[in-house]
Amino acid sequence: VGFHRPHLPFVFPKSFLKYYPENQIRLPNNPFAPINMPEVAWINYEKEELAAYKDQRALNCSGNINTTLPETDVLALRRGYYAALSWTDHLVGMVTDRLKELGFENDTIISFWGDHGWQLGEHGEWCKHTNFEVATHAPMIVRVPGLTDEGVVTERLTEFVDLFPTLVEAADLGNMPLCPNVSKDTDFCTEGNSLVPLMKNPKGPWKGAAFSQYPRVRNGTHIMGYTMRTDQFRYTEWPSFTYKPDYKPDWSNLFGVELYDHQVDPEENYNMANDPKYQQIQKQLSIALHKGWRSVQER
Repeated sequence: VGFHRPHLPFVFPKSFLKYYPENQIRLPNNPFAPINMPEVAWINYEKEELAAYKDQRALNCSGNINTTLPETDVLALRRGYYAALSWTDHLVGMVTDRLKELGFENDTIISFWGDHGWQLGEHGEWCKHTNFEVATHAPMIVRVPGLTDEGVVTERLTEFVDLFPTLVEAADLGNMPLCPNVSKDTDFCTEGNSLVPLMKNPKGPWKGAAFSQYPRVRNGTHIMGYTMRTDQFRYTEWPSFTYKPDYKPDWSNLFGVELYDHQVDPEENYNMANDPKYQQIQKQLSIALHKGWRSVQER
């Protein structure tokens, strides 16, 4: 089952606004770009999805770094997003209630996930087209009858590539093999890890990072932003990138580097890349990022 909301436009039954009174909606704490952020990390929100809506175009916002929408529009959009999200929550509840009515509750695996996060004025940004935490952090919930009945919560880092092997194992279809370095001719493999071991032991051994990426084009040059999230850090490099046939980054040609320390800066407001205090950790993170997901697998 697929639900489109809370994607743009934020359309929902008017009754859901009652859950979010206007006087309780707050502006984001950080309506500014991170200090020392490379330009390539920014997406001009007025040239992306918001540009499709006449009321937003009428605001004549530039979409440039350290700009955002007027405060009244920020508050209205945040309220609309919350209401649209609650409507989807309600629809999910209708589906799960129907499973109970039909007697399928105890033999149906349920996975609930959203394909990305969403920026609602944080860093002054909008929509999803960045590698910041708020855009790459998305929900993923899995219910397996007989295994998660009492509720299981883990703080381990998980990724969407983990969902498929999780469903395969939870359905008693065995364990999926990890993909080889070149997997185009491999019929069945995964770059993720089944979450079933975490369901059994939420504090057990697990991989050390999660990965994501987002592209850019600058003056005709293709660039790929590769980002890696560990327990403490988000580290991102923006190398030039070759599409077909290789799909390869050129790590020697960087358009920007970002390093955020979530222990002291959970909102990612200060880019610590090239800061002398972080020189050694940046070197370690860069090596791991270049090696990719295999380098962080639990041994």
